[in-house]
Amino acid sequence: MTRVQLLAEGIDRSRITRWLADGRLHRVHHGVYAVGHLTPSVQADYMAAVLACGPGARLSHRAEAYLLKIMRTKRPPPAEVTIVGTAGRKRPGITVHRVQSFHRLDIWTFDGIRVMSVPRLLLDLAPQLSLAELTLACHEARVRYRIRPEQVTACMVRNPGRAGVGLLRRALTGDVTLSPLEDAFIALLREHGLPVPRTNIDHAGDKVDCHWPELGLTIELLSYRYHASRHAFETDVARRRRSNHIAFTHGDIFQRGSHTAGELAHLLRSQRAVG
Repeated sequence: MTRVQLLAEGIDRSRITRWLADGRLHRVHHGVYAVGHLTPSVQADYMAAVLACGPGARLSHRAEAYLLKIMRTKRPPPAEVTIVGTAGRKRPGITVHRVQSFHRLDIWTFDGIRVMSVPRLLLDLAPQLSLAELTLACHEARVRYRIRPEQVTACMVRNPGRAGVGLLRRALTGDVTLSPLEDAFIALLREHGLPVPRTNIDHAGDKVDCHWPELGLTIELLSYRYHASRHAFETDVARRRRSNHIAFTHGDIFQRGSHTAGELAHLLRSQRAVG
């Protein structure tokens, strides 16, 4: 809570001082207090940073991306907050971004913390990320929050002149790999001079791992998590392939790569012949 909030609740200055002394309040930032305890919490740290920067402040950039699980990092990024105008002092440990105004469609609340909307977050991240990182962030935004490309495009239109717009447009239509298995599969194709598919895209109403639009071919890369043993899983996938349900496993890629590449080459030639 902030000092202003406490005063608005009828808690006078002398009581705030007593509560700070006896541990009921703990100062986190100037005028911002944790109530009752200082148990470590990333969410509490981010909320405190937003409160410390004033009533219009909003969590943004990498900190918001971490909170919303749009970007994954080993450690929580330092707090980043966006405010309107030039007023407000610097706060230790908080990176402050300043803008002239917020559009009403670009603001949101997540678990009680004032944040930017997801499309605006992607626009803010665009100048800071590589194409691969931004493409993955766009993918997570679509999966977790059902953000469509046209929503991000509309955000660009209402925020003209922002850096990174070209990169963001590419990222919205780019493909991502989401696991070491997918990375290894693409590497295997390239190693043997085979065409690389589109990855993790929507096709025929489903999310598919690998798809060659020009061949009408879809391949899934499957884990054995839900089978009683690796052997049972491998046997099941082999049966699926014989039934025209095309799938490859960890063993196909990492242990039998050359054989799998030959099978893929034959399959791709067959699809071209049919086409």
